[in-house]
Amino acid sequence: MIAFVLRRLVWSLAAIVLVVSATFAMVVAIPADPARALVGAHADAETLGRARAHYCLDRSLPEQYGCYVGRLAHGDLGESYRTRRPVADILWARAWPTVQLALAALVLQLAIGLPLGAWSAVRRGRWPDRVGGVITLVGASVPTFVLGTLAVYVLAFGAGWFPVAGYGEGLAGRLHHLLLPALTLACAGIATYVRVARAELIEQLAADHVRTARAKGVAEMSVVFRHAGRNAVAPLVAVAGVDLGVLFGGAVVTQTVFAWPGLGRETLLAVLDLDLPLILGVTLLAAVAVVIVNLVADLVVTRLDPRTDPRFDGS
Repeated sequence: MIAFVLRRLVWSLAAIVLVVSATFAMVVAIPADPARALVGAHADAETLGRARAHYCLDRSLPEQYGCYVGRLAHGDLGESYRTRRPVADILWARAWPTVQLALAALVLQLAIGLPLGAWSAVRRGRWPDRVGGVITLVGASVPTFVLGTLAVYVLAFGAGWFPVAGYGEGLAGRLHHLLLPALTLACAGIATYVRVARAELIEQLAADHVRTARAKGVAEMSVVFRHAGRNAVAPLVAVAGVDLGVLFGGAVVTQTVFAWPGLGRETLLAVLDLDLPLILGVTLLAAVAVVIVNLVADLVVTRLDPRTDPRFDGS
């Protein structure tokens, strides 16, 4: 197990370096001058030159990358071009709202998607299964920006049940502001969990040990959740790990529509302003989060299903 974790850590570190390097290459390939965006269109040549020299923008691309990596090695993520604040402070302020939104969306995905998927599997071919199919189709097809805009118009503006945007104050206010963006963000994931849970349970319900349990007279609910459901948990944990990492690093559209002060919205503003240090800082944080969440998910899956353990020989 220790060797497995060490291998995963090495590959994870390589993945983080690759992601940050690719992001750096894509940002510097944009045909625009970050220094000009920083000092303004009417700045003189001397001011523009000082800005370029201060942020290493007057050097070659390998030197710019080396400058960034050198600061990173000393724990310095740099300073935002747009706000002149340390990138680490911005990430610290935006990380917790992002975690709240990601966890809330994941909880809604699991709480709604898993029961619907199980219901569809048990009632395969009947109307509950068709209802689950419709939910899966709609959730996977409707773009998030369309769904978010409709939710704001109908449930916030129209019905007045939810705030239009913002973060809220206090626990009650925070939950009230959180529910609508979390539900919007969770819709596509709900469709995924309905589909995955249905497929896994259908496969497990046809297994020999499930037929044996039924032949012994075990209650149907116990058969579904104890005998079949136990073996279906591991793939769902793997999917949840991927989803949580994606939710933490993404959700740009949802955070923008609902003015949620998370990393996704901050990333969009950084891209629009060519704020290279902030873009790279968000990318680094998101990559680390994805790697950690997936590593934990892999360890949990290995614990739940010994067949995924690299030491398992099938005997």
